[in-house]
Amino acid sequence: MKNLKKPHLGFELLHKIFVAANIRRWNDQATPVEFLELDKQAHKIVIAYLLAHYEMLENQRTINFERLILQFCYEFFERIILTDIKPPVFHKLVQQHNKALVDFVCEQLGEDLRGFGFLESMREYLYGGVDNLEKEILKASHYYASKWEFDIIYQFNPRLYDVQNIKNALDKQVREYYHLAGMRQIIMYDELREVVNMFGQLRFQKRWSQTPRVPCTSVLGHTLIVALCAYLLGYDLGFSKEMQIQHFLCGLFHDLPEILTRDIISPIKKNVEGLDAFIKKIEEEAVREKILNIIPDSIAEDIQYYTQNEFSNRYKKGDVVVFSQKESEEFVKEITELQKESRKDSVEKPIFGEFLKYCDHLSAFLEAKISIEHGIKSKELIEGAKNLEYLYNNKQLNGVDLGYLFREFKDS
Repeated sequence: MKNLKKPHLGFELLHKIFVAANIRRWNDQATPVEFLELDKQAHKIVIAYLLAHYEMLENQRTINFERLILQFCYEFFERIILTDIKPPVFHKLVQQHNKALVDFVCEQLGEDLRGFGFLESMREYLYGGVDNLEKEILKASHYYASKWEFDIIYQFNPRLYDVQNIKNALDKQVREYYHLAGMRQIIMYDELREVVNMFGQLRFQKRWSQTPRVPCTSVLGHTLIVALCAYLLGYDLGFSKEMQIQHFLCGLFHDLPEILTRDIISPIKKNVEGLDAFIKKIEEEAVREKILNIIPDSIAEDIQYYTQNEFSNRYKKGDVVVFSQKESEEFVKEITELQKESRKDSVEKPIFGEFLKYCDHLSAFLEAKISIEHGIKSKELIEGAKNLEYLYNNKQLNGVDLGYLFREFKDS
C-alpha cells in the first residue's frame, strides 16, 4: 500500500520464533510427554512475573518491567539460535568462548532485529556485562521451569542413566535463589506452587486440537507468541513504553482461563447463541475460585485485568477500569493525551485491546500457514488462514501496513 511502512517484525523473525515450537527439550531422556522450548520460555516468563511481584510485595524492591521483558527477549532469541547445544556443553563454551557465541547470535539475528534499536544492548547483556535484579529473577525462573519439567521426567523413570544427578543439580540451582521471596513461596507453600503448576498445564493443551498441524503449538506457547508480536510491533506503532509492557503482559495472560475450560473452538462459540457470553461467565468464576483467591490481591487484580474483557480498549484510573468507546488511532490519541497530563493517576495500564486481538489472530494465522507450508494441511487450516487474511489484509494503524503480515505471507 502506498505511503505505508512495512512493520520491522518480518517473516524471518516470526519463523525463528515458531522454530522454538519445534525444539524438543530433554531429547536424550525418556519423557512421558514432549517438552518444547517455546512452552518452556513461556512458563519461564510467567514465573518471572510472579517472582517480580513477590519481590515488590515482600522485599519492597523496585522492578523495571521493561528491562525484565527486554532481557527475557534477549535470552529467548539467543536460545533459538543456539538451541542444539546441550546445557552442560553450552555452559562450558560460555566460560571460554562467550563473546564469539554472542557475536554469532547477533550476526544471525542482525537483519531481523535491526529496526527495533536494541541489538547492541542485547549484545552487551549477552556478553555478561549486565548485573541487575531482573536478570537474577530470570535466572531463577529459568532454573525453576527446568526443574518443573524434570520433576515429571524423574517420576516417569528415576533409574535411567544420570537422571538422579540432573535432578540433584537442578534442585541445587533452585536453592541458590531462596533469597527471592517468590521462590521461597513456591517451594514452601502449596498456593503459589499450584498457580505455577496450572500455568504449566497449558503446555499440554494443544491449539487446533481437532486437526493435525506442524508445529503443534500449545495454548501457553501461543500466549507467548501473542505477547512478543504485540511488544515488537509496538516499536513501529509508536506506543508508549507503558503500553508496550501492558500489551506483553496481557498477551501472556489472555488465555489463562482456558486452563479451566479448554480451548473451545470459535465456530462453536459463534454459532450457538449466547454460548460465548456464558463461557466467559464460567471462566471468570473458575479463575476467581482456582487462582485469584489464593494469590496476593495486587497480583490477582492484575490477572483479572488481563483476562477479563481482554480485547477491549481500556485503562485504569486509580482503582477504576475505564473502557474506551474510541477505536484504532483515536484510542491511541486519547491515551497519548491522557499520559501528557501532569497528574500521575491520569492513566495507568493502558491496553489497546483491538490491537491485541489483531496479534492473537496473527498468531493463529501463522499457526495455520506455517503448518500448510510444511505440507500438513486440512480444510480447517486452509479456511481459517483464508478468513483471517480476508479480515486483516487492509489493516493499517499509525501509518504501518499491518495487513502486510497477512497479505504477503507467500513471499516469506
